[in-house]
Amino acid sequence: MAWLGELEHRVLYRDPRFYASFPSVATRADGVVLVAFRRARDHRWMLGNTGSKHVDHLDSRSQTVLLTLAPDGTPLGDPQALPSDPQAADQDASLLVLRDGRILLTGFCWYPVPAGVGEDLRARGIGLTGSPQRTGDLYLFWGGYTRFSDDGGRTWSPHRFLPPLPDHPDLVPGERPFHGGAVRGRAVEAPDGRLLQAAYTHHPATGTYASHLFDSTDRGESWTYRGLIAHDPEGKAGFCETALHLAADGSLFAFHRTTGLDDHLATSRSYDLGQSWGPWERQAVVGHPYNPCPLPDGRVLLVYGHRHTPYGMRARLYDPLTQSPGDAVERVLRDDGPSPDLGYPWATLLPDGRALVALYIADAQGRRGIEATLFALE
Repeated sequence: MAWLGELEHRVLYRDPRFYASFPSVATRADGVVLVAFRRARDHRWMLGNTGSKHVDHLDSRSQTVLLTLAPDGTPLGDPQALPSDPQAADQDASLLVLRDGRILLTGFCWYPVPAGVGEDLRARGIGLTGSPQRTGDLYLFWGGYTRFSDDGGRTWSPHRFLPPLPDHPDLVPGERPFHGGAVRGRAVEAPDGRLLQAAYTHHPATGTYASHLFDSTDRGESWTYRGLIAHDPEGKAGFCETALHLAADGSLFAFHRTTGLDDHLATSRSYDLGQSWGPWERQAVVGHPYNPCPLPDGRVLLVYGHRHTPYGMRARLYDPLTQSPGDAVERVLRDDGPSPDLGYPWATLLPDGRALVALYIADAQGRRGIEATLFALE
């Protein structure tokens, strides 16, 4: 099936002293492409180490970095680090260009805690992750946030944390509520201007991941909790890193990375912009996480990481109103990853109609960087 043109691979960013990962991309109305990604320290340069040994995803100086590309996908200048939250380290970033030109950026933060304080907090029942031996600090989930830019990505609003989740325990009792959940995945703008964004948490009843929906009626200035998208009350399956797609008939689709389902995609569908959702469905697609790029003809270019041998990323092109993702032909975009620590692809369309898919992947020396695959949709 000849929908995929010749593949072109490009390196967008790689620095031996940094671990670059989790990209998202968006095309402005003028054709300029923005690439936002997480950049953290990679201390191995001091030891002269190479190879693709895992580097932890927790770092007290993790930050969001923005790279600008020309309409043909060529980098324009050096990447710029965005101001971080004054108390916490930024993790993933997700981009959306609104119809009026505003750029929405969503993500989440980790609050670094010294090991001694962390042990005292754990003794009080406060959950932390990480280990002093591997990450230098312990980390408290600090919340999902949104911010925006009205000048094309040059300046950004401060972090605005999502509202607390109802019925979810405080992060720090009486001091810090549980703000929203972790955010990684494409948001959508409805025809009436309403913004919809998914987040995920460990459900307090089962401990497995559950996906939640938030909305904004003021262009991302403030947000309201809408409710659960997907949760397994039996605690066998988990749903996280959820991306959204609004189809031509008004149906809202959610694409979930899963746990407990052998790395299969699960989808949910809503016919009322997320006020209610049908049961989640396991799909015949393996990988994670998923990014549904809407095409002008109503089809979806679905891209996803493949952390199984051979490591890389894959894509499917299909009509969500007449097909399931598993019905579409799977195409291999990359199969040359040296380790499973790669992926998180995100797709956008260039002004000439080609697709650009960014991902993170290691080179032969094990240095993680941001690369892109470009191709024509035939």
